[in-house]
Amino acid sequence: MSGSSYDKTIQFRAGAEKEAAELLDEIHIGGVNVSELARVGLVEMLRQSLDEQDKIAVYERYSRDEIGEDVAHVLLGEKLDRMEEEKESFESAMERDTSEFLTGSDGE
Repeated sequence: MSGSSYDKTIQFRAGAEKEAAELLDEIHIGGVNVSELARVGLVEMLRQSLDEQDKIAVYERYSRDEIGEDVAHVLLGEKLDRMEEEKESFESAMERDTSEFLTGSDGE
């Protein structure tokens, strides 16, 4: 895998989709950024294609530094931030002194 996300181009055959993008670019004031539309659309479709097991696998690879944060964020979006927060909360709870929960209010 490459360290740079910009060294490869994703290409596909676009018939009517290409014509629709060109038409929108012609008629929309200021044109449209077809590359940006494609990028955003690809990110949305990648996220939609993940099931819960896939999301867990992505997060596990990210946690082991097998994939970068940018790749994990593309696939998980804001869920990555929530997963990090949950992990930190869990780790914090595991470090708490639980002896106070085991004794009575009178110290017994």
